[in-house]
Amino acid sequence: MKRALVNFKPIFLVGILWGISLVSFGATFPLPDGPNNHVVGEPRVEALKENQSLDVFARSHDIGYYEILEANPRVNPLRPRPGMQLVVPAQYILPDAPREAVVINLAELRMYFYPKEGNEVVTQPIGIGRPGWDTPVGVTAIKDKREHPSWRAPASVKEDMARRGIIIPDVTPPGPDNPLGDYAMRLNLTGYVVHGTNVALGAGRRVSAGCIRMDAPDIEYLFKHVEVGTPVYIVNQPFKAGWLNNKLYLEAHRPLVEQRKLYNGQYMAAVKEVITKATQDRKVDVDWLTVEKIVKAQSGVPGVIGVEAEKGAA
Repeated sequence: MKRALVNFKPIFLVGILWGISLVSFGATFPLPDGPNNHVVGEPRVEALKENQSLDVFARSHDIGYYEILEANPRVNPLRPRPGMQLVVPAQYILPDAPREAVVINLAELRMYFYPKEGNEVVTQPIGIGRPGWDTPVGVTAIKDKREHPSWRAPASVKEDMARRGIIIPDVTPPGPDNPLGDYAMRLNLTGYVVHGTNVALGAGRRVSAGCIRMDAPDIEYLFKHVEVGTPVYIVNQPFKAGWLNNKLYLEAHRPLVEQRKLYNGQYMAAVKEVITKATQDRKVDVDWLTVEKIVKAQSGVPGVIGVEAEKGAA
């Protein structure tokens, strides 16, 4: 027998963490000088506090849950030890996309926002479509903005929940049971929305039915700083190469499940294409052994893979 669920809450996360205050609205970095520099921030190491979960630790540093696991693969996420030293992967190679408006890189579950005023980038973890409910790539734009929106459940979501024995209402009004949270921005892609969530720490995971999900402080900030018509570039780049002054960096993330099947484990061919593009106008001897280590680790932490040769050098 199907059971009615009057106060619907998403069930895509294993647990709900209550009483968490997240006041951050994203990590902000000055843009690197010139178009030929692509790296911002720097990684660091910090200790896990007493009674602090990996989720809370990650979000206190504007890092998503999957990101913190990538950077700390030996940590047991269910039993992290207080005082243990964790890598905070707070260095990023900017995605290969225009440095304007909103850029979403699905592979790293992260958004990059370039405010019109100021020479900076704000980056925030996001939730994206879970396997089978993929978030599409492409260029789109913000179609409209809604504060305290009602949620009209798509037929596909209703059918999926019904198969689990859960009946959800056609419309969920604003409030604590609304999966969209307090802010929603519809894209020029039918059925896709950038929105908040009523599940604590829902960002940084593959948890949605294809929409872009953000934590409350992050979506509130973005909602107030983007206009209707703002371009949104959605890319899927698990491997990124870029320069910081005369050093060439490589950043590798674990590709999405769908992309792993596409690559069939042959990641080096894709990485070589990325590196070739990054070095086409600059002379550098690439350390391929280091490249291999970074690709194998897929930690999300950029590493130096070469230094530009001095001009005039043979």
